[in-house]
Amino acid sequence: MRVRIISEIQEFFEYKDQWDAIFNKHDYSFFQSFEFNYYSWISELSKNKLNRLCIISLKNNGLVFAILPLYIDSKRRLRFINDRHADFCDVLSEQKFELETVLSEIRDKFKFHSIHFINFTKDSFLYKLFKENHLNNSLVMTHTKYSDIAISAGSFPNSVIRYKSKQKTEFRRVKKKNLGKDHYILQKDDDQDFPINEIYKLRERIIKLRLRKDNFLDEGRLLLLRELYNSNRIFISLVKTKGNTHAISFISRNKNDYLFWIDMYDNSKMINIYNYILFIEKISLNNSVNINFGRGVYDYKIENFKPDIKQLFAVYIYKNKFKLSLFMFVERIINFLKSIYKKFKK
Repeated sequence: MRVRIISEIQEFFEYKDQWDAIFNKHDYSFFQSFEFNYYSWISELSKNKLNRLCIISLKNNGLVFAILPLYIDSKRRLRFINDRHADFCDVLSEQKFELETVLSEIRDKFKFHSIHFINFTKDSFLYKLFKENHLNNSLVMTHTKYSDIAISAGSFPNSVIRYKSKQKTEFRRVKKKNLGKDHYILQKDDDQDFPINEIYKLRERIIKLRLRKDNFLDEGRLLLLRELYNSNRIFISLVKTKGNTHAISFISRNKNDYLFWIDMYDNSKMINIYNYILFIEKISLNNSVNINFGRGVYDYKIENFKPDIKQLFAVYIYKNKFKLSLFMFVERIINFLKSIYKKFKK
């Protein structure tokens, strides 16, 4: 096995074909796509000059069989590219490999304090890799949760067996409250341009309404979204009237799996739920689908759509037991303070 470290942007770009060859063979999320990682680096992470690109390529007999889309952040932690905004992280690989061998190669060339790999599922290649390769001073732990629901082909919500009549009535009530608002699904394949003007106007309005912070969807993030849309990695569900756009969701698709990634919406009553309902109605009419509501467990999604809640994991690796123990202690303090804050907020 030959380990190669990609640390320059030009070399990163030149790996596209080999990256796509592995990506297209398996059911990875779009967060493992070349476009998500490349444009995340270009538009956001490269702006901090202390961040260092550290993509790992593994070869056997001259052929690339694995790619680890990583970087070293300003605090000298080895991480997945844009893991803060990637709901699901993973490596791309066609076969097992010795993780310790790979990490040793990186340590020889780069100085980093720790490894923080987050947001991977129990079905991910990474989870299985760590379960089969116990590493010294490492900790695999639960991280956060995500939710999804399988929806049978037919007339939504009647096609969902778990929904009681009360839930179906609530969906009808949401639709009634938003009568007169038009719903569209936009995608590059249909020669529809990225709706930048609608996004700008809605962003400005929701910031003024204090529904989002001033830095919501900054220019770096908008560049990432535009490139993902133009490369058909995401498409858009949009609700508007003649004068205003009220809700936009950025959604990825893998076969019949759909992921709601980023939502933006104004203060119209139940407008985000309305956007979800109409989107699901259209895409599930003739096909059974899986709807993934992404990372984080939000009450309005759980209460309205009754999805299954599932676990995401993280692994942390430090140079010695003391540093790992210190990290765990600090994490416990932070989580305790967060729980106090949530109770106080309620």
